[in-house]
Amino acid sequence: MVLNYSTFGVQGSGKTQEEHLLHQAKQFLQQKKYQEALDCCRQVLEKNAESADGYFLMGVIACENHDYRNALGLLEGAVRKGYPGPGPFVQAARSLVGLNQPAQALRCLDQAKTRNPRDGYTLALIGTTLSKLDRHEEAVEFHRKATQASPGDALSFFNLGSALQFLGKFEEAREAYRTASRLAPGFTAAQMHLTQITRQTPEKNDLAVLQQAWSQRNPQDAEGGLVLAHAIAKVHEDLGDPQSVMVWLERGKALVRPHVPDREADDHAAYEAAKALANRLPINAATPADGPVFIVGLPRSGTTLVDRILSSHSQIVSAGERHEFGACLHQATGGTRKEVVDAEVIARAAHADLAAVGGAYLDRVRAILGNDQRFVDKMPVNAFFVPAILAALPSSRVICLRRQAPDSVLSVYKQHFAASTSLYSYAYDLRKLANYVADFHDLADTYSQALPQSRFRLVDYESLVDNAEGEIRGMLEFAGLGFEPACLNFHENAAPVATASVSQVRQPIYNSAKGRWKKYEASLEPALAVLRDRGRL
Repeated sequence: MVLNYSTFGVQGSGKTQEEHLLHQAKQFLQQKKYQEALDCCRQVLEKNAESADGYFLMGVIACENHDYRNALGLLEGAVRKGYPGPGPFVQAARSLVGLNQPAQALRCLDQAKTRNPRDGYTLALIGTTLSKLDRHEEAVEFHRKATQASPGDALSFFNLGSALQFLGKFEEAREAYRTASRLAPGFTAAQMHLTQITRQTPEKNDLAVLQQAWSQRNPQDAEGGLVLAHAIAKVHEDLGDPQSVMVWLERGKALVRPHVPDREADDHAAYEAAKALANRLPINAATPADGPVFIVGLPRSGTTLVDRILSSHSQIVSAGERHEFGACLHQATGGTRKEVVDAEVIARAAHADLAAVGGAYLDRVRAILGNDQRFVDKMPVNAFFVPAILAALPSSRVICLRRQAPDSVLSVYKQHFAASTSLYSYAYDLRKLANYVADFHDLADTYSQALPQSRFRLVDYESLVDNAEGEIRGMLEFAGLGFEPACLNFHENAAPVATASVSQVRQPIYNSAKGRWKKYEASLEPALAVLRDRGRL
């Protein structure tokens, strides 16, 4: 979701100078000039220590800077000083989501709702926070209210479109994106999302509109350029022009590459730590299969497909992509870095109280689900934590998806990841991406050898699409679930999907993506050379 501060108001204090400073702070916040906004707020509090608005704005600034614990203290101060609106509770919910405390976040949202929010910004913020908690149907309700409160706000319609897309309501989503584009013709994110969920044909496509937007883009806006390049590449893919696809992907990634942190050494160290952990932790092979099922793998490797298959069963539900296990492990091992994947945390797991980690994880996830039903957690990066997961949750099972290495390289390279997300820094360079994929394959091999087959199952994507029923029956048996025909008809499942595979998993299994890399072979050569050297081609 994208946030809009233009509808974001503060309560008037009646003091002209104070109002002026608060107005300035709001403007700076809208421009993402956080230090300037903070300076204004501090001046307000120096003049009036009882300013609820000052505390509130400082809380928002802290939340925007991911300083969630400080944000909670400041927002509590705003409530204590008499801030009358729902804003502090909504911002506190955002902070609690950032701290992986979903139960508390939901309670804050409940308090916000009782205060009858009316402005578009607050309504939209409730919507996006609900989406992060996998309450997608509720999120749509609040995004609709936001568009009604701010009918001229393109961002409100964009957010509504995103929420509808998660629910598979593609035509409604397209209409929302079209409205966003009409209200703000330069709104590239809306155009990209519209292009992504609309089949492009030679007779009707968005190429001219997108190329015009490219020519008129702000050269300093690297992220916007990346978004446009991916949209143009999607058009060329639909039109059957793989060479142009790769040209445009490279143009977009070249814009953001200088701004993306180099995590290649850190990622490799994390893979090595995970392999070492698999050979150090004792894993009980003889446990009942009645706990959570974790689905891990590389992005775009079939994890969402398997999640959809399993969660179509009557005895298990999807919890989506959950960060909670990694967060609980970080806390238990004293991890200090913000990165989700940290070699030091993985190594320390060998000496952590993993039973306590497992208990904390279950508490957090069940707070979101609202029941004790079995669930599927399909966070791909949990691949680094598999030995710790199996030790922490004795009744758990892990299914690891593996896709042919060059197809994995291609599918990840084509996926748009926000440049601000360091977790996917490998996706902007073909050579680094190929090494990352090869490291994953090495890890999967280690797990297959070191972990008990009763607890860990490696599934090849190619085998799944070629022998769907056989593989599905095998996965269900592995997870302790009896066969149900609904698992074969997973595409009829109407539950929300909040991943890039939202369109694909609403179709029956197809094998046209197998071996797709061969159409792009010439452009993929830098990656293919690495895969050859690593024995993965």
